[in-house]
Amino acid sequence: MAFDIAIGRKSHDLVFDASGDLILIDNAERVAQQIKITLLAWLGEWFLDLGFGTPYLRYILVKGANRAVIESVLRAQITAVPDVSKVTSMTLQVDDELRRLAVVFEAETAFGVVNNSVILNG
Repeated sequence: MAFDIAIGRKSHDLVFDASGDLILIDNAERVAQQIKITLLAWLGEWFLDLGFGTPYLRYILVKGANRAVIESVLRAQITAVPDVSKVTSMTLQVDDELRRLAVVFEAETAFGVVNNSVILNG
């Protein structure tokens, strides 16, 4: 069984319990967190694995980006997370004024369905 260290949903900081110990998560909660981390990481950002992350500069943050290509890239990133079998739905909500993209998705995992949204700031 795989575990992950819990991070705060908004702060992205480590989460500790009342006694000061790290909180470990597993199952669907772990998969949802790993999807979020994958979508928030830029390709090449992590020095230990330059192939990890989302290729924003190649496909998404380009002039005249194609919405279908953006959705395809994000679906592929989510599906690449361990224990995710497929993305059953995805909605992209673009806020040009705030330069923000909200990715709302539902994914089938080995632990059930995960519903989540990730806000990507430009």
